[in-house]
Amino acid sequence: MDEDLGPFQPLWVAWDEAHQSLLNEPLLHFRRASDAQFDELEQHLAAENRDAAVREAVDMISVALNVMRWLGCDPNEIATAARERAEQRIVGQTAEILEKYSVSRER
Repeated sequence: MDEDLGPFQPLWVAWDEAHQSLLNEPLLHFRRASDAQFDELEQHLAAENRDAAVREAVDMISVALNVMRWLGCDPNEIATAARERAEQRIVGQTAEILEKYSVSRER
């Protein structure tokens, strides 16, 4: 039995119908989808439409889940990978991660 992905389980299930089609896409498909979602997020923020921006952020999570599906992961693997990544890479290291990707350093 697959582990529940919590609030993201409906996103996973919704894409089940396109599972095979997703597997046939090149990785570039997901980059383009991610870029498009991020562009839309920025547009909604510029228009001060927080609700629409939140929906775009959820769509970004959907793209990430589909990348993991494309990689052959099932919900159990995703849940395990997320827990392990949080424990091994993120917990206690958020300041360093923020600094690494800081846009203020680029100025």
